[in-house]
Amino acid sequence: MNTTSLLSKKIFLFLIISIGIYTTVKAQSFEYKDSGTNFILFDLSIPVGQNDIAYAAGSKFTFDTEGVIIKTIDGGETWETIYPVFGTSVSFEKIEFITANKGFVAGYDLLMKTEDGGETWTNLTVGTDVYLYNNLSFFDENNGFVSAQLNDEPYYAIYLTADGGETWATADDVMEAGGIEVVYADKNTLFSVGADERIAKSIDGGNTWQQIYSGFIQNYFVGVYFRDRENGVVAGEDGLLMTTHDSGETWSEFSTGYHHFFGLNYVYDQLLAAGTDGDIYSSNDNGDNWNMLHSGLTFNQLYEIEFFDNGSGLICGSGGTMIKFTDVLTDTPKNQLNENKLRTFNNANTLTIHSENQTLETIEIYTISGRLLASFQNNSNTFSTDISGYAKGIYLVKINSNKQMSSFKMIK
Repeated sequence: MNTTSLLSKKIFLFLIISIGIYTTVKAQSFEYKDSGTNFILFDLSIPVGQNDIAYAAGSKFTFDTEGVIIKTIDGGETWETIYPVFGTSVSFEKIEFITANKGFVAGYDLLMKTEDGGETWTNLTVGTDVYLYNNLSFFDENNGFVSAQLNDEPYYAIYLTADGGETWATADDVMEAGGIEVVYADKNTLFSVGADERIAKSIDGGNTWQQIYSGFIQNYFVGVYFRDRENGVVAGEDGLLMTTHDSGETWSEFSTGYHHFFGLNYVYDQLLAAGTDGDIYSSNDNGDNWNMLHSGLTFNQLYEIEFFDNGSGLICGSGGTMIKFTDVLTDTPKNQLNENKLRTFNNANTLTIHSENQTLETIEIYTISGRLLASFQNNSNTFSTDISGYAKGIYLVKINSNKQMSSFKMIK
């Protein structure tokens, strides 16, 4: 397909979809920032609780060439190259910061750690015969993994840590893992995607894997993101987006017929997908319906979406693309709290929820980026919990009562 036909197809899709969302989309803001590099920014990381500090990493070209790590301390407004300070480096694929200062970066035969916000880096030897460390993630400050492509059999490995990266152990059985992208759903549950439209699942922290879905041979799944153990989204070729709400037992599908959505995020009931030509799609109903949220200004590919604690966020991509967005998260549906006759109150120390006509059965508190912080079982129409230990910011609270779901944003 030539460039002209691709552009025509994109314009057609935009016209069709924009008609449907004209009356529902509020004034989102997407601002293109100068990242200070024209490298492909494959990944970015915003440490938990941050509104100012973020990191991104990437490569000059798609294959093993030169790499770069950049950092912002003003919420993505300006960026500085922090590695390499001089000379060149190998290409980077993934970056993950556990705190504002402690982080890891993975690339071609290179895994590095910093304890001082990227001022200095230490090379780590985790696996042997590694060609590429291609995935890296931490569920919390202790539990994380890195996966690697090896030069010889078995050609793929996953290494696990339970002490914040001090020591690593080789996972026992990963041959069913997808290998392209791996993510946490909760501390023990991970999902992976890869070639032949494979989806695999681990329920023991990434140590062993079982294939749970396969599609067309020689087609690829290129992205995966799980909000929690039950709810996730997978991206494939030709704009395919698949969502599950039962931990991968069943899937529903949507496709634009065009995009590759590498960048995925799932915040409560809202999904975001960023990909080809800088286009961004959104679903406000758990993936039942999708609309184009933003039509990209260039033909660059977007690769990662991350949220700050205040609800704004960043999207990175090829050509050094860095987008800062605001007002993307939708408000709680207006009728939910009213229908269940809920009253909510919180101060710096306590969250209280009261229902006039329902038993509050389950209450869950999420970060604005979708990470589950706490889950409570309840058997009365009033619920109260201590939130004094929570950092200042915006949280999402989900309430289940008599098979009805309600939600609201809590600001602390």
